[in-house]
Amino acid sequence: MRAMAARDPVEAFKTEKGLVPVRDIQLLDVDGDGSPEAFVSIDPSFRQTPTILVYTYDRQHGPQRLLEGLVAGQLQPVSGRFTDDHTLGFGIDMTVGEDGKPLDFDRLLAAAVKNRMSLVRYRTFLHADGRKGFVSFTDLSDRALPTPGTNTCQDFEFSSIEALAAGTLSGKGATRYLVALTASDITIYYFRGIRSNGTLDKQVWVRPRLPGASGLKIMPNGEVQLSMPGGRSEPLTAP
Repeated sequence: MRAMAARDPVEAFKTEKGLVPVRDIQLLDVDGDGSPEAFVSIDPSFRQTPTILVYTYDRQHGPQRLLEGLVAGQLQPVSGRFTDDHTLGFGIDMTVGEDGKPLDFDRLLAAAVKNRMSLVRYRTFLHADGRKGFVSFTDLSDRALPTPGTNTCQDFEFSSIEALAAGTLSGKGATRYLVALTASDITIYYFRGIRSNGTLDKQVWVRPRLPGASGLKIMPNGEVQLSMPGGRSEPLTAP
């Protein structure tokens, strides 16, 4: 999976290869078929690239990337570390559903995929861009925007992944979760399955990172905990 992710043209807009560094890989079976999905955290160069890619595997087809990627943490102010694909002429922001008609988002997503366009869904607008050999969807409709009226992504960027872990949580029995640590937040994912269009049926909780937390650790019983100063660890819970 690492080799495939490292070869994926994640950020190929023109003639460049668009390869991105792979940071970590965690395995978690989200659809109950006995074959775990691979959650691959990456270090993108562009502001609109998902920071976690998801791959499935079966013996007949080998590894396949899901349409949906993930972004952990709250949206952050622009730091200048990333390139904005709008400045290259490949990105566009648009509002949809303002005419009062209900939005059939699955139909819109299918049309985007057919036209080889990647989408990021925010609460009040969509970002779309065209990349060569790479199409993805990221759902951030649950994240707070800089202002309620924000309708472009010019004022924010995604949080970089510092640590990624898969395992159980305190008080939640054998249920397994994906946990991502970013500079300001802890993001916990619970997956119910994979939809036929390659998107994830999931719940997401984003909570502030505890002061002093330095990473994630897997305890001997398989539980994910926060690494704290002095060798201590702090249990994590989900609602």
